[in-house]
Amino acid sequence: MTPLVEIRQLSKFFPVTGGLLHRKIGEVKAVNDVSFSLNRGESLGVVGESGCGKSTLARLILRLIEPSAGEVIFDGRDMGDLNKKELRLLRRRMQMVFQDPHSALDPRNSIFRSLEEVFKIHNGTPDRDERITRIFELLTMVGLKPEHCRAYPHQLSGGQKQRAVIARALATTPEFIILDEPTAALDVSVQAQIVLLLKQLGARFNMSYLFISHDLSLVDYFCRRIIVMYLGRIVEITPGKLSHTKSAHPYTRLLMDSLFSADPANKKEIRQAAGEVPTPFNLPRGCVFENRCEFSKEICRTQNPELTVLESGGSVACHFPFG
Repeated sequence: MTPLVEIRQLSKFFPVTGGLLHRKIGEVKAVNDVSFSLNRGESLGVVGESGCGKSTLARLILRLIEPSAGEVIFDGRDMGDLNKKELRLLRRRMQMVFQDPHSALDPRNSIFRSLEEVFKIHNGTPDRDERITRIFELLTMVGLKPEHCRAYPHQLSGGQKQRAVIARALATTPEFIILDEPTAALDVSVQAQIVLLLKQLGARFNMSYLFISHDLSLVDYFCRRIIVMYLGRIVEITPGKLSHTKSAHPYTRLLMDSLFSADPANKKEIRQAAGEVPTPFNLPRGCVFENRCEFSKEICRTQNPELTVLESGGSVACHFPFG
């Protein structure tokens, strides 16, 4: 099967300046040599600590920011080779749902105008009656009522705003949607509704999702495979759900140990990693997790491990997988 999205050695380094002349004194390696693929109809998760490069990776894939190195291949086409017109046409097939629905919608526009704008940008200016019919269909599809199109963002609840954002993302009938913490700003009960809605829409339209979140339990429920990132690098790609596979990388096991059962009788001892998180401004020469890893050896301090495919079908960047 040919992947819908292929990421090849993608990197993004942000320059750091200092002094009176604002000369470059270094760079922050936000995303560092990242490679993976996403199949059609697949839900792929991305987890990791704050600042590990998840949101930067999302913007690189959609070419909202330009990479320092690497390639993004969408349906066989290198997005770096496309001009503005070609990129706009291709963007009809990919969309993004941002973390905060409050800032994702223009407060000056009604929900109708926010949705109508998508059709004007990507589909020319079709008949207005057709636009109205399509907007009503989209609102109904995400669990809103047609009368919500007259409302402004401040008149809607957080869950309703996020449904409107999802409706806007669906307006171009995309094949690929990046979900950047789509439930982070919502109450737990509303989170469940939004996640169920996204799963139903994905199955209905055979969409591919890249689901970015801090919530491991949520990602494990939603996604078939999971990417674990640490300081801009991929340290592991699981062959299946985290709860169904044995974690190969010590950082992944550390994340899994942070999950607690709802059963009070099932107590778990919290295991903390030693050492401090290195700064992305000055990354270690070898493995980025070396100073916090209990299995670290000399090779870990001097040689960066490559992402290697395991017999299970997953991948890990570790000199001593499974500890």
